[in-house]
Amino acid sequence: MKFLKTAAALGVLPLLAACASNWDVDGAKMAANNGSAFQKEMQSEYARLAGMERDEGDWADARLFVGKALASTKGEIDPQMMSERNIPKDKVAEMTTAREKLMAAFAAGGKTATPKAAARAQAGFDCWMQEQEENFQPDDIAACKKYFEAGLADMGTKKPMAMAMDDIVVYFDFNSAKLNDDAKAMVVKAAMMGRGSDVLMVEGHTDTKGNAAYNESLALKRAEAVSEFLKAHGIPAGSIRVAASGEKMNAVTTGDDVEEARNRRVTIKFK
Repeated sequence: MKFLKTAAALGVLPLLAACASNWDVDGAKMAANNGSAFQKEMQSEYARLAGMERDEGDWADARLFVGKALASTKGEIDPQMMSERNIPKDKVAEMTTAREKLMAAFAAGGKTATPKAAARAQAGFDCWMQEQEENFQPDDIAACKKYFEAGLADMGTKKPMAMAMDDIVVYFDFNSAKLNDDAKAMVVKAAMMGRGSDVLMVEGHTDTKGNAAYNESLALKRAEAVSEFLKAHGIPAGSIRVAASGEKMNAVTTGDDVEEARNRRVTIKFK
């Protein structure tokens, strides 16, 4: 997430350091906003993106998105220009066309008619650009692109057809329900993808090591840990369905009382 023109982009944003520091995600999220519904949704979306980049240690993009969240409290701001990112040459045409479609939807009144969808589309596009510039996390690129496309479709005159999304699998250490760094990264990705879904099915699993009743409890704790992390990253509690299968539905078939890392998991399905 190496933003080439961060300083230049921030230079055109309002000077709001008095409200929050460059990396104060909570300050950006909670800043007063008396603007339009679109502005308020855009503030929330950019604050969420800022938090994700901060959690990944990408301070330049966290700073950028904090600035854009705060700028949204003062007026409407546009999605990034193509010239503001160093996009791979083979992706420029696709992303240029995508931005043109987004701006056309805005011009047709999408911001007023469907402010939530419009904000999702703009945030998804800026996220897509950021990930595409970095160009080494294909799953993250795809997640941001899908988020953009879902928002853009929701600005249309009819409900879009559901887009098939692959399950996200989150793995856990032995006998643990704690999210490690790799697991957190996967749940952040799921939160991005899941914002356009009606329901997220979160199901916990274990390997066969130990007592079956204990494993049922551990699987539930894992699912609940993922659920809480999803909620902290913008997924409404009412959209999450938590379940636990314990050691009953292994990804890898083993005998009883066997440790297997690929079975210590939570699956996230999008409906």
